[in-house]
Amino acid sequence: MADATRGPPGAASAFAAYVALWVGYLAIGQATQQRDIIAGLWVTEILAIALPAVLAVRLAGLPARPFLGLRAPRPAYLGAAVLLAVANQPVVSFVTWASRTLSPEPWVREFDALQRALDLYFSQQALPMVLTVAVAAPLGEELFFRGYAVPAFARSWGPLAACIATGAMFSLLHGNKIGFAGLWEIGVLLAVLRLWSGSLWPSILCHATNNAVAGGAFLLGWEDPDIPPPGWLLALGAALLAAGIALAPRILRRTAGAEAPDGPAQEPSRSSSPFVLQAIWVAGVILGIAQLRRMMPDMSMWVWLGLSAAAVVATAISWWRESA
Repeated sequence: MADATRGPPGAASAFAAYVALWVGYLAIGQATQQRDIIAGLWVTEILAIALPAVLAVRLAGLPARPFLGLRAPRPAYLGAAVLLAVANQPVVSFVTWASRTLSPEPWVREFDALQRALDLYFSQQALPMVLTVAVAAPLGEELFFRGYAVPAFARSWGPLAACIATGAMFSLLHGNKIGFAGLWEIGVLLAVLRLWSGSLWPSILCHATNNAVAGGAFLLGWEDPDIPPPGWLLALGAALLAAGIALAPRILRRTAGAEAPDGPAQEPSRSSSPFVLQAIWVAGVILGIAQLRRMMPDMSMWVWLGLSAAAVVATAISWWRESA
């Protein structure tokens, strides 16, 4: 049972949740994505990435939707989210190009091989891949990184450090050496948008738009690593990056303290008990490890999808009871 005097989560809680995310990611992600990349990505986003955030809020005895920022934003923020996602494409191109240019040859070969593999996935399963990266990834990753981790780190370290730290954590999860800096920049942008808007939905929309644009670029053959971006695009990206670095601290200073209010956590009611969600997460991790170590036969992907659906339903029921 939660301690009613305990305050909202801080950096230590966010780090603990991040460790849980990695445990699930390594066990569940590898066990499922090696067998079916599309279904495996959906299962990973739900069980390994989103579920630890929901569990962390439940274990802290906090109302989930307000803390995670699932409040309706002003329409202007949604419009800004789409515009920022599009305007940020030259920035990512510039940062990734610079990283590739300065990286050692083994990293370049690894990055180029990944780009060609993604190009193959998108060409073979265009619609499922675009839907997966534009729906599953934004929902799962935003719920954890910008919904839970950003406000938690902001309470301990302040908003600017929270954006930088969670951006790095977000990028690290993708395991892309050359792409690390570009993904870090995207993570920082999404965190700033979360704190600026006071809602998670603009970050979700910005992430979805970014991934949809990237998916479209693969389908159009624009992500060929052998063809460098045009000079004008790199110059535009460098200029926009400099402008963003100058503006972000000002925006965050104006929004400091605007995240979820501090105060003692409320003791959770029996209806918001996290035990069902804990059991689902533990079951997923154990099954993933058992499959990876060949301790049991590979389960049907329908079992994994059913476990993911159970997590979604249990979360929805707990949020409905919370609001009731």
